[in-house]
Amino acid sequence: MKRFTALICVMVLCLPLALFAAGAQESQKTYELTIASLEPIGAPTTVSVEYMAKLVEERSNGRLKINPNPAGVLGTGLQIMEGVSIGTIDMISMVLEWYAPFVKDINVYVMGFTFRNDDHFRKFLESPIYKGMEKQVLDTIGVRMLASNWIGLPRVLVSKKPVATPADIANIKMRVPEIETYLKVWKGLGTSPTRVAWAEVYLALKTGTVDAAEGPLDQMYATKFYEAAPFITLTNHLQQAFTIAINDTAYTSLPADLQKILADASIEAGEYFQKLIRDEFETNKAKMVAEGAIIREVDTVPFQKLLEPVIRESEATGFWSNGLYQKIQDIK
Repeated sequence: MKRFTALICVMVLCLPLALFAAGAQESQKTYELTIASLEPIGAPTTVSVEYMAKLVEERSNGRLKINPNPAGVLGTGLQIMEGVSIGTIDMISMVLEWYAPFVKDINVYVMGFTFRNDDHFRKFLESPIYKGMEKQVLDTIGVRMLASNWIGLPRVLVSKKPVATPADIANIKMRVPEIETYLKVWKGLGTSPTRVAWAEVYLALKTGTVDAAEGPLDQMYATKFYEAAPFITLTNHLQQAFTIAINDTAYTSLPADLQKILADASIEAGEYFQKLIRDEFETNKAKMVAEGAIIREVDTVPFQKLLEPVIRESEATGFWSNGLYQKIQDIK
């Protein structure tokens, strides 16, 4: 009996030491995450992902490392989204519209001219409506959105010929990604949409596979689209937000302190991204103009009117939840 009691005492005394050792071992364990994106090396998003990775590595004392894979080296937008959903890719830096093929309500965001201006869009991102979309993403594809504050400049049209009215884009070959709402929008605007991967757009414009494309204004300098299609028309048809997201299993496998470091760095890098693109844009704009780009404003009202029946048809056929478009319009 005395031996048994002594053994129990030893086990009780050793238990804290074992737990301490296990905790110490856990605190020394290192983790690596792969992050994929479509934008080229040197693009503001790519630079900002590198900044985020640096923050994470420094603040974790090297316990967590993020390995960037820009320029679509891990696949097309759809392939990358599928990869992060099943866990073959850990993290993504992707524009919000790439979630639309998986969560139907995000289609309303992709619809052209849904948002009146930048302020309206920012209010949307802070709203319960958007928080509900984030939950749908997590529940549907197992992807946790860490940051959506990587707010860029609006998307614009780049074309080989000048554009002043919808008639100027009638039947032109227009590049669209593998996102159904883009197809609806640009068909509704009278173009002939052609699906081309983002990494191949420059060549498609250069060779005449497409006559026009669209993309974030702040990406125009990095992509050099204007070299092949010099007319940049400020349609501002889509307010732009990049997201940082992670496969939820990969996220929950991290210790709580590393989860916080990663989440905080994602938000902080979003602030860095916003400042970076706005600080750089005027300089890059001057460079583009000097290299032959022609940047023009346009009356967007005729374009918006062409999309009114597309919006009604999309909601009527369940492309997003009934009444969702109006709820977004009601955000003040």
